[in-house]
Amino acid sequence: MEEKIEEVKMHKESVEKSSPLYIIREKEFEINARILEAKKKAEKIIQKAQDEAAKIERKAKEEAAQLAEKVYKEEMEKIRKEAERIEEEGKEKANRLEKEVRGVEKAADLLLDAVISRG
Repeated sequence: MEEKIEEVKMHKESVEKSSPLYIIREKEFEINARILEAKKKAEKIIQKAQDEAAKIERKAKEEAAQLAEKVYKEEMEKIRKEAERIEEEGKEKANRLEKEVRGVEKAADLLLDAVISRG
């Protein structure tokens, strides 16, 4: 009797495995496994891309900071030189004016002496 029960069970399993519903379920499991695998692979690709993007962003920020520092120093040097040039021009103008004032003072003294000596 037990042999018959076992035989019926095996036959039932055999029939079930060949049934369209069983085949569809097996394919569904197989497709779900592939989808899960593809999803994991996509997540790895996305994570790698995000890591690479973050690395590029950090590098760009570092390069931008270095460039900004370089431009700042260059501009400050230009400003310093312009300030020195303006200061030098101011000194030259002050010297010229000082000479002119002394010349006017001498002329005034001479004129005053001439007026006094005629007088």
